[in-house]
Amino acid sequence: MCAMSAVETEAGTRGTQVVDRVFDILEAFMEIGPELSASDISRAVGLTYSTAHRLLDAMARRGILYRDQESRRYRTGQKLRWFALASIGQTDPTDYARPFLEELTKATGETSHLAVLDEGMALYVDKVASQRYLSRPSHVGRRLPAYCTGVGKAMLAFAAEADIQAVIDRGLARHTPNTITEPASFRRELATVQESGYAVDDEEIEEGLVCIAAPVRDHTGTVVAGVSIGGPASRLRDAGVQQLAERVSTAAGSISTMLGWAGGRPAEVDATNDLS
Repeated sequence: MCAMSAVETEAGTRGTQVVDRVFDILEAFMEIGPELSASDISRAVGLTYSTAHRLLDAMARRGILYRDQESRRYRTGQKLRWFALASIGQTDPTDYARPFLEELTKATGETSHLAVLDEGMALYVDKVASQRYLSRPSHVGRRLPAYCTGVGKAMLAFAAEADIQAVIDRGLARHTPNTITEPASFRRELATVQESGYAVDDEEIEEGLVCIAAPVRDHTGTVVAGVSIGGPASRLRDAGVQQLAERVSTAAGSISTMLGWAGGRPAEVDATNDLS
């Protein structure tokens, strides 16, 4: 393979510098304000006015920025929003969850899971195993009834009314003495999850097993998955359910952020699923 010529190397360096400056400009819009002039960009990025103006005009021609003809100021353009929406639309919780599951298991010492709702069942799609004892070994691909698992309740609490009713209609079969089998009690449980932001499986699917879970949201605020930890009841109670729930909620929130969720509580939850 022939070595690159000095001209090619110089051209490559200039191209890299241009890309760096374009990203510096976009970051300036994020950090300083939604509308900026060429002078604003020149000062913020450390470019000459002529260079800033040339780059801004080029970005405006491609639709990355929009230039107001009266104020002569720039703001982010429609094409940039298209890129962002296309990227968000392709996101999958499993693409981002693993590092946060690993951190959750490291922090709590318990096995962590990521699950999604699948026709009223909690489908486990990722797992980071603890070195500590877990009475019922879990595995990716396993499906468990959502109504009596922590991760399932964390998702159902924010699901559409039709999805909740479908679960109830299929029957709330008893697995342990703690399984919630009465529809009214189950709805009250989901209302509690909505209020607290996390769910607990208190030996409801297996005696001696406690799971703590929290919902994961996408960029629209829709709950698309759930994160949980599970372990022997005595061990989790000794560690403190509330303290562990805070760690699980933090992990779920971090994954939600990676999926584009900016925080807050979506109004649709109350509009479509009032369990109080």
